[in-house]
Amino acid sequence: MNRKPTINKDFTSVEELQIRIKKLEQDVKVLNKLYFINDIYHDVSITESCKKLGITRVTGHNWLNQWNEGGYDSLDRKSGSGGQSKLTPEQKKELSEIIIDNKIYSSKQVLELIKEKFNVEYSIRQVERILRDLKFGYGKPYTIYSKMPEDAEESLKKNFKE
Repeated sequence: MNRKPTINKDFTSVEELQIRIKKLEQDVKVLNKLYFINDIYHDVSITESCKKLGITRVTGHNWLNQWNEGGYDSLDRKSGSGGQSKLTPEQKKELSEIIIDNKIYSSKQVLELIKEKFNVEYSIRQVERILRDLKFGYGKPYTIYSKMPEDAEESLKKNFKE
């Protein structure tokens, strides 16, 4: 009979815990790079050090180049250094024009458009990021009452002041 263990959740939230985990993972990556540099300082060959750390020689050379260019600070991952976009800047510009011309209003429609037009698959979250980068805002749609008078806003302001 397995019983679910109890955990005291008073110390931190799940979000804070995940942030700490991510930070420590990043610290471990930098620590491995420092181990590599330390090996090079102690005349260990790049090949041996790479084998010891379980990395490729190309990665080892990249780490060494980072160190030679900027020391310790250059070993930390730079912010915004994510992967290459699947869409080129030209394709993004074309996508923007298509969205405007066809009056596309939902991320889901844009997701389908990207798949059809450019044969690229993204998650809905990534499409939202792309739309934000293309300066497309979003807001909750609201209905406009068909029998609303032309001067409804002014009437509302006037009534509100009274």
